[in-house]
Amino acid sequence: MKYSPYKIICILFILPVSCTTEPEGCGLGYTEVNGKCYNDIDMAVLKEFSDSNSFIDSLEISIQKWNENGRLTKLWLRYDTLSRIPENIGNLTYLDTLDLGYTHITGEIPESIGNLEKLDWLYIYSNQLSGVIPESICNIFPNLSHFWIQYNSLCPPYPECIPENDIHPQNTSQCP
Repeated sequence: MKYSPYKIICILFILPVSCTTEPEGCGLGYTEVNGKCYNDIDMAVLKEFSDSNSFIDSLEISIQKWNENGRLTKLWLRYDTLSRIPENIGNLTYLDTLDLGYTHITGEIPESIGNLEKLDWLYIYSNQLSGVIPESICNIFPNLSHFWIQYNSLCPPYPECIPENDIHPQNTSQCP
């Protein structure tokens, strides 16, 4: 059987598109939990927090606020016991509040923190963070109305975009 070029185009391109339907529920890129839709990317970051910090369920992690589009806008973990900040923290692109104060976090601040362009509050003070403050933080620092990073073990040189009095005191005894 011989097909015309038009029929081949219809079979290859138009038919699959016309047969595709929108999935029921939340749609692509979202997961439904108890009748609410949550963005899969945001849930993956919470899973990193829960996997590395012994939380049972990502949605049970301390205080969270989600917008009507299923995006995480507030993550308040102050006084919880955490081990680290996930490398993919920068994927929380709708986040406006991040409070990780007094959480016993160790390790470095991930470079991806500079992707949090909607961030207004960043509290990561009174922990055991070490290494240097990533330069990417300068991408978001001008937008921050609340910034507390003191009482860690962060080493100089510090990014020029942050005034020294917003950084100190730091325990620099282990710095090179």
